[in-house]
Parts: sequence; structure tokens; C-alpha cells
Amino acid sequence: MNDQKILNLFTIKSNWKWHILYWLFSACIMFFLFSNKDYNLQIRLSLVIFLITVSFLITLLVNRYLIHRYLFTGKLFIFTYLIIAIFIVTFWLISFSVILILTYSVLKLPDMLIPTRSEIVILVTGNYLLVIIAVVIHFIKESYRRLVEKNNIEKQKQLTEIKLKEASLRLLQGQIHPHFLFNMLNNLYGLVKEDAEGSREVIMKLSDLLDYMLYECDKPEVLLIKELKFIENYIELERVRHDENFNVKMNFPKKIGDIEIAPLILFPFVENAFKHGFHNPEKSFIFMEFSTENQIVKFAIENSTFEKSADKYLKQEGKGIGLKNIKDRLELIYKDKYSLDILNSEGIFKARLEIDLN
Repeated sequence: MNDQKILNLFTIKSNWKWHILYWLFSACIMFFLFSNKDYNLQIRLSLVIFLITVSFLITLLVNRYLIHRYLFTGKLFIFTYLIIAIFIVTFWLISFSVILILTYSVLKLPDMLIPTRSEIVILVTGNYLLVIIAVVIHFIKESYRRLVEKNNIEKQKQLTEIKLKEASLRLLQGQIHPHFLFNMLNNLYGLVKEDAEGSREVIMKLSDLLDYMLYECDKPEVLLIKELKFIENYIELERVRHDENFNVKMNFPKKIGDIEIAPLILFPFVENAFKHGFHNPEKSFIFMEFSTENQIVKFAIENSTFEKSADKYLKQEGKGIGLKNIKDRLELIYKDKYSLDILNSEGIFKARLEIDLN
């Protein structure tokens, strides 16, 4: 609680109560320290009231105007120039006013003791010292307050970016899930008509896929072995649909370890390969290879394409999630830690993805 009060003391904007307290304290210092006690009380009070008033006005000008407008904006030369100008003007103003006060006092009170020149210099110097202290206190307090505000704004900005990133990821994943389900339900519908017994096996595999998508894909990361198993199950479902001439080859390692990766980060390449490149089983092919080394994941896929399907694949036409969403998701999750090379020519689509999981 005390730490919070101290923090508030340095971060809240200036309070008029603190100003009154400071200048009352300064007036007492001027009266008891910088003015000679042997002088007439009237002269001491007149000089102190006048000097404190001038000091307050100087401080108000510097703190409320010059520091904010010039010092905090980097205009140091103008700030220094104006400070020197204020010092010169106020010094002559104070000197002239002190002479007037002393002259008036001599005429009205000829028998009193008046200050000497050196004592006037001490009085004026003490006056400027109080101004400097007030300016330094305000500068430190205002600088700290601005630093706290800047840090709070930066934290709020980072929090907003994190929330935006999470929302974007949910949106991109949300585009993957219904797309996948739509394709698989269409596959199942066609299979039920042809092979009722085989459709039961498809339903079981689809159930496993849904279980993974519902209970694993909401996590920021999943075991890589589960992600690859998910892809293998999906390929097996496609094998049932394309029972003949299923030219699909996989080169996946059997032992991977406890490496974790973002869910469904590799699957869109596989799904799009079947969706856009497996129209004619006799001429179509898909080859995919996967490897890991020192927490670096390497995934390569190569598949046949057809002119119309390739255009949809690359331009994200129709209801396909396209490469744009794949790249957006990679950028959100693995910014500056991945590389993606894509080549589409002569009826062959190639993609090579490398992710540094360190």
C-alpha cells in the first residue's frame, strides 16, 4: 500500500496542495536563512513576499510551458536560450524592485538598518536556488510520470497485439475446420452409396480426426507425432475414396521425440494437394517427405496439378483456404523463424517448409 502511494505521488499530475506547501516552506527558508534577522521586520517581509512571488511565477513559466513545449520535445537550444533570457530579465527586475523597496524604506524609516550589497546578492541567490530546486523536482516527477505512461501504453499495445494474434489464429483455424469437414462429409456421402460396410471404417477414422480437432487443436502446440498421425489418418480416408491407382507416397520418420508444433500447420498443404491435384487418379500423384534435426522441422510436398485447380489453389478462389491463409498463419505463429518456398510449373506443385522450433 505504501509503495502504491509513493508510485501515485510520482505519477499523478501536479496537485495545488503540494505547490502551496512547497512555497510556504520556501518563504520560511527565505525569511529565516537568507535574510538578516537584525533587519527591520517590514523590510524582511516585503523582500520575502516579493521574491517568493517572482520565484513562483518563474517556476510556473518554466514548469508549465518551457519544459513541456521545448525540453520534452527535444528543442534543447531554444529551451536553454529562453532560460538564460528569463534569468537576465528577472534578475534586473528583482534588482530594480529591491532598490525601490530599500529606497522607500530609507525614506520612511531613516533610523533602520538596511541590507548591504553582499547580503542582497545572497538573498537573490537563495531565491534562484529555490526556483532551481522546484524546477528539478518537477522535471524528475514529470519525466518519471511520462516514462510510466509510455510503459503502460507499450504494455497495452503488446496486449492488444497478442489478443489480435489470438483472434486471427482462431479465425484462420476456424476456416480450416469447416472446410475439412465439408470435404470429408462429401466423401462419406459418396462412399455410403457404394460400400456400406467400408463406410463404417471411414466413420471410425473420421471420429478419430474429429476427436483430434476438438480436443487437441485448441491448444497452442501439440505433439508433432500426433500431427503426423492426423495426416496419416486423413490420407487413409482418401485412400478409401480413391481405392484404385492411389499414387501417394509418404516418407515420415518413425521416431520423432517430444517435439511440439502448432496444430494443423502442415495439414493444409496435404488437404489442398488432394483437393486441387488429385482429380485423375491415373495421372495424379502426391509425394511428401518430413524430417527433423536439432528442433528444425522440414516438410516437403509435391503433387500434380491441373490448370483450373492450380489457379484456385494459388488465388484462393471458391471455398478453399488457399496458400494465403497458410502463409498468414505461419507469419502469426512463427514470424522470422520459418521459410516457405513454393514452385508451380508444368503441372507440378512443390512446397518446401522449414520451421525453427528452438
